[in-house]
Amino acid sequence: MSERIVSFVMSGGVGSRLWPLSREDNPKQFHDFSGDGSMLAKTLRRLAARPAGETPIFLIASERHAERVHADLAGLDLAGGGPLFEPTGRNTAAAVALATLRTLSEFGDSLVLVVPSDHEISTAEQFWRSVEAGAVPAHAGRLVVFGIKPTQPETGYGYIEVAADRDGVFDVSRFVEKPDLATAQTYLEAGTFYWNTGIFLFRAGAMRDAFAAFAPDIWRATEAAYKAATSDLSGLYMPLELYSAIPSTSIDYAIMERAKGIAMVPAGFRWNDLGSWQSLLDVGPSDDQGNVIVGDVVAIDCENSYIRGEGRLLSAIGMKDVAIVSTADATFVAPVSHSQHVKKIVEQLEKSGRLETRFTPAHDRVIESGAWRQRVHH
Repeated sequence: MSERIVSFVMSGGVGSRLWPLSREDNPKQFHDFSGDGSMLAKTLRRLAARPAGETPIFLIASERHAERVHADLAGLDLAGGGPLFEPTGRNTAAAVALATLRTLSEFGDSLVLVVPSDHEISTAEQFWRSVEAGAVPAHAGRLVVFGIKPTQPETGYGYIEVAADRDGVFDVSRFVEKPDLATAQTYLEAGTFYWNTGIFLFRAGAMRDAFAAFAPDIWRATEAAYKAATSDLSGLYMPLELYSAIPSTSIDYAIMERAKGIAMVPAGFRWNDLGSWQSLLDVGPSDDQGNVIVGDVVAIDCENSYIRGEGRLLSAIGMKDVAIVSTADATFVAPVSHSQHVKKIVEQLEKSGRLETRFTPAHDRVIESGAWRQRVHH
């Protein structure tokens, strides 16, 4: 198919599970984890690589990150799209409502694709092949999600349970939250559960109707903020007073867990949400001992560890299955199997009023571009 698909990238998250690298002022989507551009830039390039069909590309991001956003947009053809800046974060339901409103006002009842800004996906070709497979049920008025067949009992992802399959498109039975390990193991063995990628495809009119049925307060508040927005060459800006009045909840809670007839397309691409140091260990370039080493690091007799130094020399001996991440003002150390729990530290720091969760030291900004310089000894 080559019909218009209006694409929106959600880039409002903080990525606290990758603290101390990811901060409020410099979240993970702006980091380069593989040496070929930031997560956001790679997401935008993937959308721009659609083989055929009109694909305007929009970005929903925090107003405070406007400068970083424009740096990542440089040189990209957005095909008539552009940035929409949130004056404050109101979670993903507001972002999807905003995407739907923008599409209806400019493109009518077109197909809308909403993707996170910070996921690792194998190739643009495989990605778009999966999206085009979802265009058929989406065009028929169904809300479409994309699932990944689990390869291990993962506790860091939400899951989708599916029922009947028709021509490669499954009916969704239910969405389930991140499980504990025992529950994740039963999901893996059942064979009817998929990891939820957080990628959505739908007709703008179908999503508008879903908001009208299940979350009319979110729709009304987002519409009020959108109608009062101002635009200039740098993007669209909404008034803080109106935008902050939008109820803050996820699109999963507001719509997807309540709507009927949702379709799931199995994703034909490799995917990782890079939501933990374990995930970066899984996808990063590793040495003979299974370590991923980034920065000015000396590692001796270490195995299966993620060791990252931002700036000053970091040295480690005899470490196995650990994450060590050192920035100018903070150091994090944990077994990689516990790396999903970083949020607990972030929550404790925030309760104490510590600034290390919010701001990146100026020194780190300077050396970030050279983070791939390595010094490794075994």
